[in-house]
Amino acid sequence: MNQLKLSKTKPRFRETLKSIGDILTWVAIGILWLLSFLPYPILMKLGDLIGLFLYKVSPHRREITQINIERCLRLESKESTDLLKENFRSIGRGIFEMAIAWWSSEKRIRKFKIRIINKETLKNSEEGVLVLIKHTTHLELDLRLLSQYFDLSGMYKLQTNKVINYVMVTARNKYIKSSLTNKEAMKALRWIKSGQKFIYAADQDYGLKVSEMIPFFGHDAATVTFPKIFARKKIRIVFADVSKVGELFEIEFKELEISEEDKVLQKMNELYREFILKEKEGYLWMHRRFKSGYEESIYPKWSSRDKKREKRRINRRT
Repeated sequence: MNQLKLSKTKPRFRETLKSIGDILTWVAIGILWLLSFLPYPILMKLGDLIGLFLYKVSPHRREITQINIERCLRLESKESTDLLKENFRSIGRGIFEMAIAWWSSEKRIRKFKIRIINKETLKNSEEGVLVLIKHTTHLELDLRLLSQYFDLSGMYKLQTNKVINYVMVTARNKYIKSSLTNKEAMKALRWIKSGQKFIYAADQDYGLKVSEMIPFFGHDAATVTFPKIFARKKIRIVFADVSKVGELFEIEFKELEISEEDKVLQKMNELYREFILKEKEGYLWMHRRFKSGYEESIYPKWSSRDKKREKRRINRRT
């Protein structure tokens, strides 16, 4: 097997101290760090309250989430509203689950109740594997839990907030073997060929330039072609799903069976649907999954957010 030098992104601390906003963000991070040492049940109750607060004060996010739930799950009005509120509670809880993942000891992490299904699918593999995960509200904790069973390599999106980016990457470096930014996608292929198990979440809309329109819950959605490229290279693709089932974190490994390369993305989205339905309230419905490929947007206009994004794009070009 080819030997390849792996690396971890190492952000610079001084880049996080350039404004009053940075200082205030550090204060908020410090408070979250202190709270993270509280017992898990207490943190979950606090998370419920924060989630309901976000539900009240985030009309745009609430509407996006509701549109996605109704479009994908086709629930009755009351069921849809109940799931919407529970999803926001789950988002609030996820803030503290993120903090636990970043700063807790191994002893605390090992206390979580975990059930593993089909562990041998990945455990016994010495070859490189593309490991697909889904965007849950407890994604950071998912990564920390998975790191107990195999060495993780993965990709992350650079955060616009320098403080949050620094804290996230520094924390992940403790339990992730190696990492790439989302601008280094093809480097992942070399890493996998060298024998790495590379984590990737392929269930969001990354734009039409890197996607094909593939059904997702029965509706065409821009689906990133990254896994299809790997399938053509005869690289194994395995799902590592983490779902909260009652008091358990259930980790299920399932290989993506590839009989026809052209059907890879369809089968992938079908498996995403299967795993999302295991824990509907814990999926990140807040993302605009159907934003690309349609002449008219199904989502509400968000002028202040769009202006900020356009300003960032201009700054990157200049």
